[in-house]
Amino acid sequence: MHVPDGIVPFWLQIMLMVVSSLMMVTAYRKIKKRFDERLVPYMGVLAAVIFAAQLVNFPVPPFSSGHLVGATLLAVMLEPWPAMMIMALVLFVQSLYGDGGILTYGLNLFNMGIFSVFFGYGVALLLFKTTKRFMTKEKSTLFSAAIASFIATVTAAFVLGLELFTVPGFSTQALLAITGVHVIIGFGEAILTTIILLYFIKASPQLVSFLRDTDEVRHETEDETDEVSTNQRQLIKETIPIVVASIIITATVVLFGLASRNPDGFEWALFVFAGIAEPENGFEGIFASLGQGQFLNIFLGSIGILIALALGIMVFRKATRDHSHKHTDKFLLPFGEGKGSGSIFSSTGMLLSAVALAVIITLQNQLSVVLTIIGVVLVGGWFSGTRWRRVIALAAKFEVLILFWIFFEPFVFGSTVVLTIFTPWGPLNVYSEGIYLGLLLGSRMFAILLTFLATLSQMHLSEFIGALRTLRIPATILGSLLIMFRYVPLFMEERSRMHDAQLLRGYSNGRRFERIRSMGYLVGTSIDRSFDRSSTVYEAMSLRGFGKGTLVSGRGFKRFDLLLPLILLTFVAILPSLVSFLMEVLTL
Repeated sequence: MHVPDGIVPFWLQIMLMVVSSLMMVTAYRKIKKRFDERLVPYMGVLAAVIFAAQLVNFPVPPFSSGHLVGATLLAVMLEPWPAMMIMALVLFVQSLYGDGGILTYGLNLFNMGIFSVFFGYGVALLLFKTTKRFMTKEKSTLFSAAIASFIATVTAAFVLGLELFTVPGFSTQALLAITGVHVIIGFGEAILTTIILLYFIKASPQLVSFLRDTDEVRHETEDETDEVSTNQRQLIKETIPIVVASIIITATVVLFGLASRNPDGFEWALFVFAGIAEPENGFEGIFASLGQGQFLNIFLGSIGILIALALGIMVFRKATRDHSHKHTDKFLLPFGEGKGSGSIFSSTGMLLSAVALAVIITLQNQLSVVLTIIGVVLVGGWFSGTRWRRVIALAAKFEVLILFWIFFEPFVFGSTVVLTIFTPWGPLNVYSEGIYLGLLLGSRMFAILLTFLATLSQMHLSEFIGALRTLRIPATILGSLLIMFRYVPLFMEERSRMHDAQLLRGYSNGRRFERIRSMGYLVGTSIDRSFDRSSTVYEAMSLRGFGKGTLVSGRGFKRFDLLLPLILLTFVAILPSLVSFLMEVLTL
């Protein structure tokens, strides 16, 4: 049911995009009010599992195929709002892979991530309350989820058929065809839902909402949530085997050709049965230019699973951040803590090498090379003990700038039109060269950010300032940096504490005018306190001799620093050949 671009009219795409966006904002707010932060790793795992399941089409003899949607499965496990959020993430990654359009993302999300979730959850809940009287909760959950997933699949296909009446040439017979083929697909959905749900019932029953007492969930306190494992590392250990199993199963299905190559139910009903022309030059995914091949498909599928996992963890961690009541860390950047880093390379050598690598990244014009550099930086940082959670969290703060180039360039650069959007102000073209350029620019920025932040995480603040002093940076600038690195986090921490105090006093429950007035008081008080604190800090530093002598001594080079440029030059020299070799292997 992934509808590509260029089929339904533009007004329907915009309308359902607005509806889906409003629903996702509501879902985010609902999750933010009550969600257990310790379950965040599982949210990423469920996103990865659903994405992996949607990669593989099972046959619908003799003319079509289908795959798991997973909306009812997620709703039964997590309740509707978190399920909607995971479906939104999965469908977003699917659209990047060309399975479903970019402009029709709102339509696909409405059908598979909103309507299917709520309808499937409602049917499953009704069946569960009816059947749990004469069978165990576990059996009642499996039975209810299976039946509800079947009904939700068929009903969602019928709703999609109603939407397709806006397409010239779509008839009542085509509506019956798309609904009928999804009756068969619904049986596969029910079977896969039962199998996956059975695993989680046995392995992690605390995840299944039907197996928890709803009254206890509504009145949940921090003491009562101790039944859920509090060991974050243990949660991660439990999630890794599931993700690895998803990748292995997907790879096995692809290698042995078990996935059906027939068009799915939507494509068969629209393009084959109804005879409607398939749109030309549609968006085929960000990796379409890499070609085809079994190993390449496995590799790209594995990357997609990991992207879904990372997005799930990142989004749900951000949604639950206010509940942790943890404030800003000691420094603004991810510097190490303690007496010294003990690295064989000097901080000056590492900083210069990071600058050199950033220049090399800027000069690259091949997306595959930049992505390879990102992979090498991640792997190298993992071996050297880089705190990637902190580094990536800081890099994510630049996501707006990175995403701007990714989504802006396709509309302004290039000559090969892959998609035309008809707006009330005229046609708007999307160019393949612009898509590639946007991804290249975004990847460059992300690679440079990772390089610098990972380098800083390998040194301490004093080592960083010493390296800058060795490079003859003026002492006044270094003093300003020291104040900024230490003072800005303190200001953020104070602002966070004041905001928490307001929330505890009903700040978020007042009327709009009261919230605006309260926010103005918060900002004004913070600014006033910042002026007082800056004066106190300046006076204290003046008494300690700030500006009257050498602030910090420079840190010289080490003999091992000569290895860094050699390693860098060797890496740059072999990188194009390495990328070409990998692409040849993956396209076999």
